[in-house]
Amino acid sequence: MEPIDHPVSRYAIGVVAGDIIAGDLVRMACERHLMDLETGRDRGLYFDCNAATMVTRFASMLQHTAGPMAGKPLHLEPWQVFRHGSVFGWKHEDTGLRRFQSTYHQVGKKNGKTTDTAVPMIYTQLFDGEEAPEGYCAATTRDQAGLLFKGIKRIIRRSPFLGAMMKVWRTSIVTPKFDGQIACLSREGDSSDGINPSFLARDEMHRWTDRELAETIVESMIARAQPIDWVITTAGHDRGSLCGELRGYGESVLRGDVKDDSFFAYIAEPAADCDPTDPRSWAMGNPNLGVSKQRGAMEKSLNRALAIQGQMPNFRRFHLNLWTEGAESWIARDVWDQGLAAAPFDVEMLYGRKAWVGLDLSNKVDTTAIVVAVPVDGLIYLIAYTFLPEGPKGFIARAQSEKREYVGWRDDGWLEIHTGGSIDEQQLVNRLEMIRQKFDLQEVAYDPWGMKYLAQQLDKRRFPMVEHRQGYASMSNPMKRFEERVAQNRIRHGGNPVLAWQVGNVHRDEDAAENVKPNKKRSSGRIDAAVAAIMAVGRAEANEGKRKAREIETV
Repeated sequence: MEPIDHPVSRYAIGVVAGDIIAGDLVRMACERHLMDLETGRDRGLYFDCNAATMVTRFASMLQHTAGPMAGKPLHLEPWQVFRHGSVFGWKHEDTGLRRFQSTYHQVGKKNGKTTDTAVPMIYTQLFDGEEAPEGYCAATTRDQAGLLFKGIKRIIRRSPFLGAMMKVWRTSIVTPKFDGQIACLSREGDSSDGINPSFLARDEMHRWTDRELAETIVESMIARAQPIDWVITTAGHDRGSLCGELRGYGESVLRGDVKDDSFFAYIAEPAADCDPTDPRSWAMGNPNLGVSKQRGAMEKSLNRALAIQGQMPNFRRFHLNLWTEGAESWIARDVWDQGLAAAPFDVEMLYGRKAWVGLDLSNKVDTTAIVVAVPVDGLIYLIAYTFLPEGPKGFIARAQSEKREYVGWRDDGWLEIHTGGSIDEQQLVNRLEMIRQKFDLQEVAYDPWGMKYLAQQLDKRRFPMVEHRQGYASMSNPMKRFEERVAQNRIRHGGNPVLAWQVGNVHRDEDAAENVKPNKKRSSGRIDAAVAAIMAVGRAEANEGKRKAREIETV
């Protein structure tokens, strides 16, 4: 069978063609698969149709154990075939080992996650060719880990074939022929020391709060040749959480902001501003709608949420699979990248033009940003420089613990790393000197909080410094101007992934008088580059407005 004729590819083609209802991020996952079929061999990747088919056929040997389908053979739906087939089918040409080792699957409640996860958990015990395979149902609490574990035990007990090969005990499942085992793993009484997982199932990841446990068990997979970290969850309510970070990383990979051939993501969600009454939105968040999740149940939950608005956030999270409580983007990513906004541009073509700079020093141990705004013929070009100290344990350790994208951003020139534990202010001065040499620098807008020493140094060098505080009075008009220019497709940011990430993190506060400002404490991550961009655009717009007013007066 040719890879393009495989059910995995047929699903991808159906989604991309619009024949199968899916949200933007699922469409991107499908586009990635189809593009890799064309270009993957350039990176040493290929799609093994037989391997993809084996795992999906294996699923048909299992039975449902709960609900109206109990006792009937498990039939993977096309969206499940796509995910399982992708994870097990994509391989490295040189070794024949699996390409994907880290996976993130986000679907709404009641989409059959337990049965779905049992398939790869059991399959890797029996057919991976791994010596002494170890599978773990992991969670931060023993009860949560036990839910998946109990579901897997029921599936094994219902199958004569599996019962002959696997032995179910109270706290473990063993596979004697391969010296394998499946067990629970949690912070409560279950030690993560000495484990060597070949398959790790992290169920309902949005509930995880223990970063140490997560990092310990994932790092323990390093000795395996082709382990799988299988994260499956419903959307959460805190994008700053461990799960929120994974979801954000998955989006970055799917959008192409981050290059990671080992990470698979399937994020089933509609647009954040979708109509919750639209059945198409239901299908985007619930790929098993009409199968394990009934439309009647969705309608009842919706009617309750429409009548009691306090229940709408839970409807959006559980049933539309959308992140809530501060997760709503200030500017949606598709709007930010619309038209030619993200198209690369030649910075040198802007040299010599009038430029306004926003500088947000913020916390000296985290990101700092300098953003240059250059107005040209009704457009505003943004050049963002973002800086990060390497941290006390070194840059790689910091990237591994905070945000893996940092490494790629550094290598691609989007992120500048400073040696030591804090921002090197002299390097900021040097960068501003370079900007002054290349552009007709009009102003450097800055928040005086925490900037006393640096502001003095820049004053001595005769930089045109302008105080720009972070309250409603100073930020409202610039932020509104920024929003308008993005909506009008008049911002050109060149596809800078660091700036895109930080714009996406912004939480927008609004007071009773409809004044607005970014709220750093409630935002879902660093927003320094976004704040610097707002200041730069605001000052450029204000001064361009004054220039036009003077021109009108002289006419």
